[in-house]
Amino acid sequence: MTDRAFPSPNSDEVIGALERTGYLLEQRVASQVRSLGFSVTTGRAFEDPDEGKSREVDVYAIKRAWGDPSKDIQVLIQLVIECKRSTGPYVVLGRKPNGRDRSHQPHSHTMPISSVTWHDTQADHPRTIRVIPTWNWLGLHTLPSSPNLDSRKGVQLVRLNLQQNKWQTDNSSIFESTTVPLMKAVESFRPPRDTAEPPSYAVLNLCFPVLVTSGELFYVDGEEVAPIAEQVEWVSLERDIKMRSMTGLFNMDVVTYAALDLYLTNRVLAFSEAVAEEVARDPDRLKQGQLDAPPADL
Repeated sequence: MTDRAFPSPNSDEVIGALERTGYLLEQRVASQVRSLGFSVTTGRAFEDPDEGKSREVDVYAIKRAWGDPSKDIQVLIQLVIECKRSTGPYVVLGRKPNGRDRSHQPHSHTMPISSVTWHDTQADHPRTIRVIPTWNWLGLHTLPSSPNLDSRKGVQLVRLNLQQNKWQTDNSSIFESTTVPLMKAVESFRPPRDTAEPPSYAVLNLCFPVLVTSGELFYVDGEEVAPIAEQVEWVSLERDIKMRSMTGLFNMDVVTYAALDLYLTNRVLAFSEAVAEEVARDPDRLKQGQLDAPPADL
């Protein structure tokens, strides 16, 4: 008993308050990821590269997909997740994938060596050097569940709010509250490369930045003459970023909580297992920056 003028909340009221904040959503997401064998941390802190202050990501998870300790070579999976409780749906505006989308390495993933080179003896100039990104040399853009094979390409993210019985779009806070923190977290958690020649270790890091929403998710192909809003379970998104600390195209996946298990199974684990299998065929390729001859399939 207390002398307070207001009553104590009961259990349902406490849980209801927590539900509205999204804290319970974070814990549920963390539990679901942990059940798949990931090491999981909630509220993982990192230093903001622009402001120098501490920030945190809702859920951080890591798991080794494959490794050869004798050669110090491994394939890691990272999940960097922001959780958003939303009463309104999110909408991803997109377009049809183009040729670049079919081959380009998503920014969040890290290759131990960014590219490989070889002397083109068939070229007009005998010293001609050819270059191919490691992502494409390994053929990761063609593997099952590769993001390069997606049929949708998101370019903008908005949230719908119901105002005076009409749905209105709002993206004023999404970029600053979600996209930028995710981008900074990805850079903060990116593993270092061994720049020695040849490198003593190699880490191929598959990092998946994810926005998990408790609400519905729609996708609209803006290139269609008569676009329609298609309800989807998850979709990939790419945004052009230009900041003092980082510049480039930043990728993230937007996933409904209801489909989180499907996303983790069919995108994250399926693609990571395919990459691990490809690396295991010849692990030394992850330490090889120069080729004696052009790749056989070029």
